[in-house]
Amino acid sequence: MLFPPHAFIIEHSFRVPGLGLLVLPTAPAPAWLATLVLHAAVPLVLHRPGQPPLPLPATLEELARPDQPAAYALLLDADPGGPLPTGAWLAFENS
Repeated sequence: MLFPPHAFIIEHSFRVPGLGLLVLPTAPAPAWLATLVLHAAVPLVLHRPGQPPLPLPATLEELARPDQPAAYALLLDADPGGPLPTGAWLAFENS
């Protein structure tokens, strides 16, 4: 599958109870993640194979795991209707 050059290609996602769906990018993460301010709202569009694009808000979060460097992730403030399929990706709302 071909993705746009600035796409946030989703590697993993998991529900954070009471907060939303946390999504982690494939490596390497898109460079634009590092330009965002932590916890700031970001208007995104979720693209899933075989489904229409879904506009939704997200926030940039920093995820720290034991014995690993911190990584950026996006917290989706919406319920896209279950686990995200392979090939799902995110883009800025206006791109």
